[in-house]
Amino acid sequence: MSDLDFLLTFLAAGASLYSLFTLRSDARRLHYRDRRGFWLGVLPLLLGVAVTAALLLLPLLTGVTLNWAPVVALAVAVAVAGLTWWVDLEPGRVLRVRATRR
Repeated sequence: MSDLDFLLTFLAAGASLYSLFTLRSDARRLHYRDRRGFWLGVLPLLLGVAVTAALLLLPLLTGVTLNWAPVVALAVAVAVAGLTWWVDLEPGRVLRVRATRR
């Protein structure tokens, strides 16, 4: 791995950790009855974090050098972190969106 790959990997991992800790903090700000609905509402963001982790672990597990994996992982992680920041502004927004879909 080159220095750029390490930098991209650390940035993607940092953005993913930011997303996870921020979403956990947002869930704690809600009433306990609303937390299940919140986690179901942010499930696409959690899947984005899982995709980022898979892209970062793929070269390590397969032993094949994939030059595009850290770049794509960083792009996904930054998009998820941006959406997480938007959710963090008002976590109840996720519950209202889910309520209108019923």
